[in-house]
Amino acid sequence: MKHVVKAVLLIINSLWGLLLIMGAYSAYCPTRIGILLELLFPVNLFVCVAFLFVWLAYNPRYIWVPAAALILSWGGIARYCPIHKPQPPDNSQPGFTLMTYNVYYLLDYEGKESTQNRTLSFLLKQNADLVCLQECPALTSHNHGLKISEAQIDSIHTIYPYRISTSLGMNFLSKYPAELLFDTTYSESSAVTAYRVQIEGHEVTIVNQHMESIGLTQTDKELYHEITAHPNTDYLDEVKKHLLSKLVNAARARNEQADLTAERIEGIPGNVIVCGDFNDSPLSYAVRRFRRMGFRNAYNELALGLGITYHANRFWFRIDHILYRGDMEARWLERLRYKSSDHYPLLTRFVWEPPA
Repeated sequence: MKHVVKAVLLIINSLWGLLLIMGAYSAYCPTRIGILLELLFPVNLFVCVAFLFVWLAYNPRYIWVPAAALILSWGGIARYCPIHKPQPPDNSQPGFTLMTYNVYYLLDYEGKESTQNRTLSFLLKQNADLVCLQECPALTSHNHGLKISEAQIDSIHTIYPYRISTSLGMNFLSKYPAELLFDTTYSESSAVTAYRVQIEGHEVTIVNQHMESIGLTQTDKELYHEITAHPNTDYLDEVKKHLLSKLVNAARARNEQADLTAERIEGIPGNVIVCGDFNDSPLSYAVRRFRRMGFRNAYNELALGLGITYHANRFWFRIDHILYRGDMEARWLERLRYKSSDHYPLLTRFVWEPPA
């Protein structure tokens, strides 16, 4: 009986390890299976880590099986959950700060009572030099329904004299001279907007990206919440019917949108930053598409841990990203945990580097 248990554990561990390895590099094969493996990557990672302790307690000589899977998938693990000593904010060197933030249409996700819009108050407090906003109405006048006060609007107009508002709630705030390069709508939930900014003698192109949403209805989200709260095989048919197909279709749309954006900015020279709500994980094809163009991932270079940026409905993923290339370098990054929106913002400091 002991040999049977060992054989079954070895088979299960080997298969799960293979799924982990395939998920780590799923962006190289953006098919339906690849997309599903990317979505299941955190689950597979948890299971393989758990097998380390299972073998340690049951039969340590086989601990190499999960260890080998973790080593072979390390490239994906390092992108999904980087391990760096966080750098404290330091603005002593010449450069600029950039924030990307999906602001939930300036509604209050927590529903807290306040006299002013909490998201705008938080944004003003951070005082970033450049701010890329998604799902944000035009900040032109006060709004009693959203608790946007005249004082908040006056502060935004004073701190950010250069403001560009375009379709689908894409908003850009800048302390430096900025102009719109292009504004493209991909679907009713996705758009990309690019701006050219002049910062102390340096030209930077900022690409504000809001990619296809996951496309789940409130009923779908309630189903997902129930599944994660009370796992049960009885839900498998509903998961396949209501959740997986929608997630896969949305991921395919984002892959196409990533290609279209990449083509638009491929010929733009110099300093370029692509940031925003990708609605996609660090292992996705969309993120890899820009990495192939030489873009660096600020979070992966500077941060520690999963860095969840979407916290609603138990969809705990890092789907907001800051990618960059050019004669500059990201020096510190903060994921700001403030729940007035369903997203957490990312705030990064860039400093100028001499050309390579």
